[in-house]
Amino acid sequence: MKEVLYPNVWGRGQLFSYSGLEGESTMFGTLTGQLLQDNLGMRLDYGLADFYLVSRTSVCNFSIVSSDLIEGILGRRPKPFAFLALNQSTIVGYAPKEFASWAFHADKAEREIPVEGGKAYAYEDAAYCCLAEERGEEFAFSFARRATFEEAYADAKAGLSADVRAIAPARRAYFERVPQIDWLTEDQQRTLAKAFSIMKNQVNSPEGVLQCRYTTPDRIPHKKMWLWDSAYHSVGNVYLEPELAYETIRAVLYGQREDGMIFHSQTPEGGSIDRTQPPILAWAFWKLYNKTGRLDWVEEAFPILERYLDWNFKNRDEDQNLLLEWFMDPEQPNCRCGESGMDNTPRFDTDTKWEAIDFSCFMANEMRCMSALASLLKKPEEAAKYADLYQRMGDKINDRLYCEKDGRYYDRALGGEEFNTIPTVSCFLPLFAGICPPERAKKLAEDLSNPETFGLPYMVPTVSKNHEKFSIDYWRGTTWISYNYLIEQGLRENGYTELADRIVDATIKMVTEWYLRDGTIYEVYDPQAKLSPTELWRKGPPVNPTYAVARLQIVRDFGWSSTLFTAMIMERDARLKK
Repeated sequence: MKEVLYPNVWGRGQLFSYSGLEGESTMFGTLTGQLLQDNLGMRLDYGLADFYLVSRTSVCNFSIVSSDLIEGILGRRPKPFAFLALNQSTIVGYAPKEFASWAFHADKAEREIPVEGGKAYAYEDAAYCCLAEERGEEFAFSFARRATFEEAYADAKAGLSADVRAIAPARRAYFERVPQIDWLTEDQQRTLAKAFSIMKNQVNSPEGVLQCRYTTPDRIPHKKMWLWDSAYHSVGNVYLEPELAYETIRAVLYGQREDGMIFHSQTPEGGSIDRTQPPILAWAFWKLYNKTGRLDWVEEAFPILERYLDWNFKNRDEDQNLLLEWFMDPEQPNCRCGESGMDNTPRFDTDTKWEAIDFSCFMANEMRCMSALASLLKKPEEAAKYADLYQRMGDKINDRLYCEKDGRYYDRALGGEEFNTIPTVSCFLPLFAGICPPERAKKLAEDLSNPETFGLPYMVPTVSKNHEKFSIDYWRGTTWISYNYLIEQGLRENGYTELADRIVDATIKMVTEWYLRDGTIYEVYDPQAKLSPTELWRKGPPVNPTYAVARLQIVRDFGWSSTLFTAMIMERDARLKK
């Protein structure tokens, strides 16, 4: 058996918290740290408090840097230290006594509360408490956040009694779940371990209307559960735990409204904004079935999916021609079409209402997945109905949303003839939906191979490089692993396996290189492989890359980047073993 390799790169902004795989971990109740850059410590929650031990200029080596356990050695005569997320409210650890000049502060607290052996700060709805005590050649520390000072103090006090060394082996053992892939380099294997660490971090326990475990894209800045994020999480979580992969998407279905609508995001209280997101839930269940063979899961989900997809047809196809339109919000210029998931894409820089190529392709693909699921359930009428819808939608997309002149698929004005000719990754979704005639698939593959358009080093940019709208601002040109994965799947289905492999290779290289530099897996990347993700714009320029909420920066330890990176590796490994 190969040696278990742990993630071991410290980097600013990495998330540190207790996981729902270990015990109770809730959406708003879990204390979350963001690792600091220049000090061995972490910023807590949204910067309400900081804790650090020592400047990183000190001699420091790490054996593991995971989402709930950090271990290493400090000093010129090296001695061990550790951080451990004990439970959802408390983080504990130990360090050599010579580094006992720890600091804990909260600049904007309403009041500081005197505490023997530590410090405490109170806000209107939360309190933080940190305690420390010497133990021979070491000192132990414990800090906690609860609703009141009394609760925070009690948890921090209890944390001092925790035996970190006794708990740590079980946390390290989690990484025995990471598949050992023969063809990965050691660096790539450690990056895969990092992806599994993020997958663990994003799991919450059941609460409110979310009646099973569920996942969040990242605990900071996003805490809610999101529709298409959850589907992508399931695709990777199946390699961690099939039951978790099922619960990841089942939790989304629990929040369905009576009329069939499923919200774009939910809290334990349910959804609140009348928006949805790209429909990929039936696809996620189809992939899950193919990995697990669990027909009972399909049977439970099928009627819920039927009502959800029917809601989309009734509420997002104004002229009922099987080509769907996203909800547009003219009051949100940086997120005019957040429902599409492509928040600030240049496709929606105007108020024109478009028959959307991405929405229509996602729905067409859902139809073929529903037909396949219906066949599994021995529902021949439903299988035939969805197969017919799939055929009709594919014909409609090919008839109305393909521009012969450009050789690309585009949005088209609702009730009009104008094409939205901004070339984005949505142009390639007919490959994913399996509806491309061979000659059109060939043109799309050529476009993806062209270094002047989409064939950049870190494939695939969200906007063609040679278009005037191409930039480094979020959905206006950067590379998203989600679309890399969808496009790779579509290319492979259409016989372009070499090009699909190039996308997988580029993605593995991109994620690994930046993990080794920064210790994190990012939300987006520079397709030209020049800029750090911290330099990329997120609906505007970065203000303070070391502080995720000074202004919303490119997110670190991002969920679907990790799960789809994992899926790419595992699916390649399965192909190689055939």
